[in-house]
Amino acid sequence: MIIKQAELTDVPELLTLYQELLPFEMTLVEAKQTTAKMIRDETYFLAVAKENQEIVGTALGICCQTVTVPFLVIEDVIVKEKTRGKGVGRQLMMALDDFATKNNCAYAVLVSSGYRKAAHQFYESVGFTEGVRGFRKVYVE
Repeated sequence: MIIKQAELTDVPELLTLYQELLPFEMTLVEAKQTTAKMIRDETYFLAVAKENQEIVGTALGICCQTVTVPFLVIEDVIVKEKTRGKGVGRQLMMALDDFATKNNCAYAVLVSSGYRKAAHQFYESVGFTEGVRGFRKVYVE
């Protein structure tokens, strides 16, 4: 398995994979434009896991800077259902850890809906703790 920065040619497969997380409405053109912006921005790491040329997982890391220290925001961790439990998510998270380290991030944060118990167990298994309380405000349904 290879973990690498996404390329524009990955966008059609990524759109299909994102459907496993939640439904959305975005055209291929819009998705390519958004992905191109992320690829150009060094504070973004849109990781894809490829096995036999097929995308089997993705995760997004965004390095944010505060007045004092940078930190990593993790979003959209998705592993194809048929490949869950085979180390794909773990390797994606290790790649995000490497990205955070290279960018001198002090810590990483992520949010996960309360009902996603299996995901919570996974996050704890890769070093995340539940010792903080997070909030989310939704702007687009």
